[in-house]
Amino acid sequence: MADEMDEIINEFIVEAEEILEQLDPLFVELEHRRQDPEIINEIFRGMHTLKGAAGFLGFQGVVDIAHRAETILKKIREGEILPTTKITDAILKGTDSLRILISKIKNKEEAEADQSVLKMLDNALQEALTQKPEEKFEEITVTEKVEVKPSKPEEVVTQIPKEKEVATLRVDVERIDKVMDLAGEIVLARNRLLNLAAKLESKYGGDDHVEGLVESVSFLDRVTSDLQLAVMKMRMQPLQKVFVKFPRMVRDLAKTLGKEVDLEIIGEDTEVDKSVIEHIGDPLVHIIRNSIDHGIESPEERVSKGKPQKGKIVIDAYQKGTQIVIDISDDGKGIDIEAIKSKAITRGLVTVEEAEKMSDDAIINLIFLPGFSTKDISTELSGRGVGMDVVKSNVAKLNGYVEIFTEKDRGTTFRISLPLTLAIIQAMMIQVGDETYAIPQSMIEETLRVGINEIKEVTGQKVLTVREKVLPLFILNEILGIPGHAESQKRYILVASVGEKRFCISVDSVLGQEEIVIKTINGIDSEECGIMGATITGDGKVVLILDLAVISRKVLTAK
Repeated sequence: MADEMDEIINEFIVEAEEILEQLDPLFVELEHRRQDPEIINEIFRGMHTLKGAAGFLGFQGVVDIAHRAETILKKIREGEILPTTKITDAILKGTDSLRILISKIKNKEEAEADQSVLKMLDNALQEALTQKPEEKFEEITVTEKVEVKPSKPEEVVTQIPKEKEVATLRVDVERIDKVMDLAGEIVLARNRLLNLAAKLESKYGGDDHVEGLVESVSFLDRVTSDLQLAVMKMRMQPLQKVFVKFPRMVRDLAKTLGKEVDLEIIGEDTEVDKSVIEHIGDPLVHIIRNSIDHGIESPEERVSKGKPQKGKIVIDAYQKGTQIVIDISDDGKGIDIEAIKSKAITRGLVTVEEAEKMSDDAIINLIFLPGFSTKDISTELSGRGVGMDVVKSNVAKLNGYVEIFTEKDRGTTFRISLPLTLAIIQAMMIQVGDETYAIPQSMIEETLRVGINEIKEVTGQKVLTVREKVLPLFILNEILGIPGHAESQKRYILVASVGEKRFCISVDSVLGQEEIVIKTINGIDSEECGIMGATITGDGKVVLILDLAVISRKVLTAK
């Protein structure tokens, strides 16, 4: 019986957390659309459900707060009061308190309602009732069933089939992770079998047993790909799970700083790997806080510049090839490159001579250095030099990279690019000297073979013209410090694309594409050496996976 009760309570906790997660952005939206019946109904239903479930289980603290919030929402529904900022603040404080209570229930602690929160909710309602709202709206009703009748007797109304019910099953995340690991091992075994089958077919072509083996391995190849896709989809979750907390955060932060900021979210249904959901939240929080604190100007300053009084932040998520891209843009004052350069020199991060030689992009990237801040005084929000280095390190852990685009008084865009999946990827296998390396296929636009005479040199930098575009060319064995093969008249070239940067890399040989499983290497810092991990190839070799995002930053900045 105790086990059954624990299961019921756990289900209540999951449901309560989901309800509270959805309420914050609804309240923020309600402030802009104060008489939208759909929003009010949705908030009311959520609070009513929470109160009912808590009452059934005897969690009186949750019931007390939810009941008062529900009472206020009922008055809003009936048009007796309007959802003013003060009312919204009070209910949001109530939802914060509910989160604390749910957390205590999860930890099996005593969960009593905060009396100050109850008093705040009561006072907000009483004050709202004493003030006659200037604009009222009719009581909102919800129609549960709509009967459709034909307009003419001879018309036949086809019965609309019921929407297919989706059965769900809650599964421990560790079990899904275990299945993903096993799928990765199957991919490695599949690659090994494909390699062996190809060698046997080459040596004993025509033998019935060999032909049967090749056919079976080919079937295994297809099934493994389907299995991998199915497991990936199991782990995929919409970015809405991360984005849902940002409207409330932007509202509260803008209010604290005396600024006016609108938030627009695009592409919240874009799905990413579960591990991305777990790690991308903090970087996005730091970027948004940075945009409001450093980027968006005060209302007075914006008006003096001829801008709208209210600033705007746009979060746009979309899929680009095998990458997930998240753009966080603001229409603020942009990044002051000279201020960054001056602060970096003052703090001894770069010398005056180094700063003069650095490109604008290299200077802007200094904000990712640990401890860097353009503010001299630490506040609750900024000035401690933490934040942007967290962005870079967390994104790097996800095998992604960050780019910054800024324009004075027009705004700044932080672009985060991440791989769709973090476990199994398509890679290009290349050879440099006697070593074999893998490069994620998502970073390679095309492969070429060109003559040495096509490679030119401009101001000490090798360049190659590709489709009427002059791109910088780098020799991979020089970057890695590996002796290359003897110079031949033809060179293999990889045309790489990392965000907005395009460049060429010369390698000794291109071995072909292969589906690989990324294995992390403990003690290796990708940002230092440009290696994101290792894999085992079809012939049993351990091969390092190169991170072109890191390598490109090093070579392009150096130039």
